[in-house]
Amino acid sequence: MEKKKIEVIPYLAFQGNCEEAVNTYIKAFGGEIYYMSRWSENTFDQTPDQIGKVMHVEFVLGSTRMAAGDTFDGAGGNTDIRLMIHMDSEEEALHTISVLAEGGTVLAPLQPHPEPDDDGCGSVIKDRFGYTWIITCPNPAKLRAVQAQNLSETRD
Repeated sequence: MEKKKIEVIPYLAFQGNCEEAVNTYIKAFGGEIYYMSRWSENTFDQTPDQIGKVMHVEFVLGSTRMAAGDTFDGAGGNTDIRLMIHMDSEEEALHTISVLAEGGTVLAPLQPHPEPDDDGCGSVIKDRFGYTWIITCPNPAKLRAVQAQNLSETRD
């Protein structure tokens, strides 16, 4: 069987605040909106509250394509998934955590992963839109230890 190249695109559902959520995520991670359509008087299918809200948006966070929309079917959005993003530095991770925590909850602060996990750090945040984010980054203490060891080896 031939392998097909596929790309899984996370699709997030919101309760009328999709545009605010996407803009928050772009503020936290960087990125851009590729396409956005809105419900109109001619296209709404559940309630007039849909008019002007996001029907469909495609955006990118880093190199990850994502999509989202406002749902009005009464079922609500499923926010049970967790989204994990690895940041390149502690500073980037702390910035991202602070943006996601605005109106949300830090479930676990940024701290080193327990052994035998990797040498990174992680934090868990539930944002104000109901999604849980796992933010990871390299452990700065481990990086300093490796740099110090490399420095002493070059001096020898």
